[in-house]
Amino acid sequence: MKTRSERREARDEKREAIPKRIAFMVNRGKPLAAKVVTELVRRLRAAGHEPLLVNRRMTGQSAIENRQSKMVEQADLVVACGGDGTMLRAARLVGSRDVPIMGVNLGGLGFLTEFSVEEAQAGIEAFCRGDHTEERRMVLACSYGRRAGFALNDIAVNMGPANRAIELLATSGGVMVTRFIGDGVVVATPTGSTGYSLAAGGPVVYPTMDAILLTPLSPHALASRPMILPGDARVELELSRRSESAVLNLDGQERWIVRPGRPIRIRRADFTIRLVTPKGKTYFQILRDKLKWTGSERIVDCQLPIVNCQSPIPKR
Repeated sequence: MKTRSERREARDEKREAIPKRIAFMVNRGKPLAAKVVTELVRRLRAAGHEPLLVNRRMTGQSAIENRQSKMVEQADLVVACGGDGTMLRAARLVGSRDVPIMGVNLGGLGFLTEFSVEEAQAGIEAFCRGDHTEERRMVLACSYGRRAGFALNDIAVNMGPANRAIELLATSGGVMVTRFIGDGVVVATPTGSTGYSLAAGGPVVYPTMDAILLTPLSPHALASRPMILPGDARVELELSRRSESAVLNLDGQERWIVRPGRPIRIRRADFTIRLVTPKGKTYFQILRDKLKWTGSERIVDCQLPIVNCQSPIPKR
């Protein structure tokens, strides 16, 4: 009769025996990209898995995007090697397909690319064994007239080509929330709370929460502050009649021109994005590393010396 450890090893061997298709989306402008991806691909092939990549010789943005879209349809996992921009492009290709994404940081801040270069190989191997951790992240759906899109991080409405302040009326569920006057507004998910919203003074929100953030951009009123709405809120933003056209950005990947008289409708999407996360690394650890927060898990004795501040009473 097999022992518990022998049964566990047998299960692991069975998991490893199932070949996986791993699609790579690579920012080839990163200095480490070629070296890191080449080694990851070599090890995957040696283990019997199938790496999927865009041919370096392929030219033309539409041809590259078509190839990437086909890769995602075939993949068991998408590995985004680069920074947060690469990760957001991967999320746009995955969309509602429910394919998990793993981000490998090749330099820079990279809140979404949680795996370091040193952690990447072990992370992919753990996924191939079925021994990984992942989180489902909320997505925002956006519509404007006949156009529709989605964002994993944020939807930003910015000043248009005239570079003049814009006025936006914000409502939720048919009820007026506020009027934003300034450079615009960022509507963010908890995942996107550490992006554009944070730079504009918004709060850090735990990424698996169900919430919608509204963060004004350079507001003209000091009382105009970021706010957090429930995840099931339906937000409408509409330019006032006296405003000029503005630019709507979906994760910085897609841009629309918006004009007064037609509302921008934003709500929680009907699907989530699956992000593979490093085992044993907490979100707070990532915040400390990325934001350079001070502090340590080790308790330090900070007892200060007691100083006698009593001044002598002068004699008369």
